[in-house]
Amino acid sequence: MSILIATLHVRPSMQAVPLAAGCLKASLPDELQQQTELVELFPETDTALLCQQLLDLNPRIIAFPLYVWNRIQILLLSRLLRQKKPDLILLAGGPEASADSRRVLKDGLLDGIIRGEGEVSFAELIIKFRAGKSPAGAAGFLSATEDTRTLPVAAVCPDLSILPSPWLTKQLPLEKNCGVLWEVARGCQFNCAFCYDAKGHHGVRPFPTERLRKELQLFADHQVAQIWILDSTFNAPAQRGKQLLEMLLELAPAIHYHIEAKAEFLDSGTIELLAQLSCSVQIGLQSAMAQVLKPLHRNLFPEQMKQRLQQMTEAGITFGLDLIYGLPGDNHNGFVKSLDFTLHLQPNQVDIFPLAVLPSTELFEKREEFGIQSALLPPYLLQSNKTYSEQDLQKSQRLATATDIFYNRGRAVGFFLQLCDSLKLSPSSFLQQFSDWLGKQPDINQQKILSAENWQPQEILPLQQSYVAAQLSSNQQAKLHNVAEDLIHYHFFCAETLLADDCQPNRKKPAKNDWEQGGWKLNPAIRIQHFHFAVEDLEMVGGESLQKIFRQLTPEPGYAIFLRQQGEVIIQSLDDNFARMLTKATKTTSTRQLLQDIDPQTAEELLNFAVTQGLLLPVESI
Repeated sequence: MSILIATLHVRPSMQAVPLAAGCLKASLPDELQQQTELVELFPETDTALLCQQLLDLNPRIIAFPLYVWNRIQILLLSRLLRQKKPDLILLAGGPEASADSRRVLKDGLLDGIIRGEGEVSFAELIIKFRAGKSPAGAAGFLSATEDTRTLPVAAVCPDLSILPSPWLTKQLPLEKNCGVLWEVARGCQFNCAFCYDAKGHHGVRPFPTERLRKELQLFADHQVAQIWILDSTFNAPAQRGKQLLEMLLELAPAIHYHIEAKAEFLDSGTIELLAQLSCSVQIGLQSAMAQVLKPLHRNLFPEQMKQRLQQMTEAGITFGLDLIYGLPGDNHNGFVKSLDFTLHLQPNQVDIFPLAVLPSTELFEKREEFGIQSALLPPYLLQSNKTYSEQDLQKSQRLATATDIFYNRGRAVGFFLQLCDSLKLSPSSFLQQFSDWLGKQPDINQQKILSAENWQPQEILPLQQSYVAAQLSSNQQAKLHNVAEDLIHYHFFCAETLLADDCQPNRKKPAKNDWEQGGWKLNPAIRIQHFHFAVEDLEMVGGESLQKIFRQLTPEPGYAIFLRQQGEVIIQSLDDNFARMLTKATKTTSTRQLLQDIDPQTAEELLNFAVTQGLLLPVESI
């Protein structure tokens, strides 16, 4: 009996890991595991081709994990499979199947839905199907052949220790430098009105410590690069979070971790442990308006949050904040205040989302009370509510997109508040004016302005420079242009270098005697940029105002180099000879051209150093 568990990912990435599918397969008896295959799909493939891809594997049963991002395409695929092969057994589970069971069952022409946690139920169902028995009675199972007016209670595994690990059982592959989705607990102790995480669960249920230690050691042994820790609030309670961090530091300190945290549980001990890890921490603020959050069962302690996040900044911890616009009781002006509050905290990233009114959440059930109008299909976006008009939503969307383009994708965290202070603008006003300015640029497609994901940092950089120059000029502060330009370039290249590969010499470089006949090019892992001031001085000024930097620094025009070696970022000014030599190599250049106008002895020393350090790479003879 051939069984497929097919996962449709958002896109190819290090996070595209079929974790749910791996958990389901690991739950099956050994004999059935051998008959089960995990299939990974991607949305850019035509649905008809996906259908044929699955049918070519000659399955008897296909199961789909359903999420907001894949529901529409998966159910279309399911209907096509039903048409092509009517006797297929088609099943679905996951958040969308649990939250909107009847519609999912009907729209996908499925044989059944597993509501809740699927491992135990899935194994029971497959065993019944193999034996030709009725699937009735399996925990959380809603069958198309039964009365669907009464939904079965969502399945919850009361003892997570009985669930086999998809990693330890090798159902999911591990490769050097891969990414991992790692479950350390299930459930959520909070009950936010807009969230589905706590539905069907009873508090937080951590996985056994021994299992987590074994998994973590396995990840370290395979030199995993990044781990996304799947825990709605890893640090609630704070002691559990500390124990987890201590384990990470003990067993796998070299891996980079992505962690979700709650600000009020970020005590000094937790921050101290986070500072020792390579990690990025995401914190759900959602709104800075306490009166908006309270009816949604969330609290806000602004001064405590400021204090904790300042501690994280001082400790060098990378953190991001989440905001939602469209919440009941809020409006565009409230969102503007939340954005200003957020950006004054200097997060490394601000993720801003329109409100999604998810099925089975409290907001969904209270739509009439809040005057909510929203889409009934994914992504379930709000259209309006009693306090947030359609016009307000459009304003908030434009401001959110401008924030993503300039602040996030434009690598602006290191200089953003300096610009705002110098121009005497609030962060939101600065970004709103950037959005307005962007809309007036004749060579920029207007549709692209509303699609931040289509922007690359390299194309944002010149726009930042032009916009800031225009702002300074209109405020009679043109003298600060060189300072602003240098700061923007400095932080851009710092961020790019952090993400770049290590600068390494070519292992097959020619013998030194043959260098004269060869050609050279700049290593693509390094960045060279001209500055008006010495980069060493720019590095020292920190968050000073542009006016104070202008008064303090003496112009020292010249080039600087940015590179990584053994994971460490190196930033240095270049002397004139070395700069001339390296800038010539931005295009393939002969040795003679490279060393022209440089004293022969100096030229030889510089070339030898550049080749040895990997700054220059050999190319075929020219």
